[in-house]
Amino acid sequence: MATTKISITLDTDRLEELKSLAGAGISLSAVIDDALRIELHRLRMKALLDEMDAQNPISPEEHAAGRELWQRMQSSLTQVRSLRSRKKWAASATRSKKR
Repeated sequence: MATTKISITLDTDRLEELKSLAGAGISLSAVIDDALRIELHRLRMKALLDEMDAQNPISPEEHAAGRELWQRMQSSLTQVRSLRSRKKWAASATRSKKR
């Protein structure tokens, strides 16, 4: 896959939080590329839903039910593991490889 080098500006606090949660070996390019992939997927889905809504509009009740379902789904997403659990996982993975 071809890549392009760019310059970006990030919020310092968010960047520092990412580094503290992910550790020193984090690939910032990989994180940003993954975030871009997710955002593109979200925008494609939004465009599809907008097109479907234009062709066959839904009622306000259906819209409210869909919004509620979306919010419940969003609130149930797994949070990032803590640094401590990440270390424990790495230690157990190392032990498993030695067996």
